[in-house]
Amino acid sequence: GTTGTGFGTIGTGLGTAGFGTTGTGFGTTGFGTTGFGGGLTALGQQQNAQQAVLNNQVLMNVALANPQINGDERDGIIAKLNQLQAYWGTGKGYFNQQGEAVDFTPENPYCRFKVVGYSQLPSSGNDDGLVAIVVKKKESDVRQQQQEFVTALHKCFGSKPTVMVCVDGLKPLPEDCTEVVIYVVERAENGTTKIHPATDVYNYLNQNNIKTQLQTIGVTSVTAKSSIPPALLQQYLDNAPAGIDSLLWDQAKKDNPDPEKLLPVPIIGFSELKKRLKFQEQETLQHQKRLGII
Repeated sequence: GTTGTGFGTIGTGLGTAGFGTTGTGFGTTGFGTTGFGGGLTALGQQQNAQQAVLNNQVLMNVALANPQINGDERDGIIAKLNQLQAYWGTGKGYFNQQGEAVDFTPENPYCRFKVVGYSQLPSSGNDDGLVAIVVKKKESDVRQQQQEFVTALHKCFGSKPTVMVCVDGLKPLPEDCTEVVIYVVERAENGTTKIHPATDVYNYLNQNNIKTQLQTIGVTSVTAKSSIPPALLQQYLDNAPAGIDSLLWDQAKKDNPDPEKLLPVPIIGFSELKKRLKFQEQETLQHQKRLGII
């Protein structure tokens, strides 16, 4: 399918200075701000997070196999109920007389509603500047109000006369949403023009103050439509996502029909399965419309 890869968070670490300022583009890079102390703190936080996951897994196993609440055969019934909730990926598993419980999410290793699908890798480069903005409006409404939408986006970039927001395309999405693909062009004093990189535009639009402005015009998400750096792509492929068994992940990579163009992606939980199905139905409808035109 072509529902996207979810790699919109790939950024460049640029700061939050004004858009298009002379010599710096979107802002400063913030070099030299990590330091050794920051690295040690990050390492400690990672270790604490790993320990928390391990502790939660131990408690989950207790809730599933040997809860100690009543001290009789009722604990066996509670264990079976906990197992059922774990398979669903929802609910709470109580395991002791103090009323403590573990939360069963779709990411838990026992959830049955999980599979690995494939999404198309972005073909455009970062320098192409393409950014996908999802709007909670029908495509017909967005197309009719396209100029007003572009004007509102232009205000987010400071209404600078040297900055132009260009629409590359519109695409209908499920649940009356629309994907608007844009790129931002800036004109220099000497008359030359420059397309801002996709990750720069993405980082700028995801600042808290800008996100608030975007929400007023119905924007629900912003994603950089740029190809994934090879090193980052390999790191993604080498590590099974949370909730996906490593053997299943390895098999999905082997079964990939076109590794150059498709990326394995986890589909976890009933809501994600339903969302994926809606995207596939929408994509099929678009193909049928194109065939009808031909």
